[in-house]
Amino acid sequence: MRIDNSYLLPQMAATNTGATGAQMISDQATFEEQLQAAKDKLDASSTKIKTMTNEEVAQRNQEIKDASVQLEALLLKMMYTEMWKTVPKNELFGDSNAMDIYRDMYNEELTRKAAEGGGIGLADYIYKQLTKNQSYRA
Repeated sequence: MRIDNSYLLPQMAATNTGATGAQMISDQATFEEQLQAAKDKLDASSTKIKTMTNEEVAQRNQEIKDASVQLEALLLKMMYTEMWKTVPKNELFGDSNAMDIYRDMYNEELTRKAAEGGGIGLADYIYKQLTKNQSYRA
């Protein structure tokens, strides 16, 4: 289906009043202006392609690696928290709010260290996926 002035005019004559048809043509013109402005802006920004230096690439890759490790640690912590919910609360494992806070802090540190030490390999997988097709723009 083609939508342009030649297509809209016969439809408007048959189904719409003149005022509504004029509004549709005006809306189309406004849309075309907005579309052209967006295209011009995209064209202008695409000419500003910047090649990153090796330092910038290394820094960016390190940031991606750190974020990947943090995400793996977060997922491991969520897993540990859910696993602890299966342990029945009793006096042997502690049944106080203080023990819950301590266990949460312990799990957070444990999972952070585990993720930094290689974890379950999720951080490496995320890192590889995010850096697979590196092309940077300014």
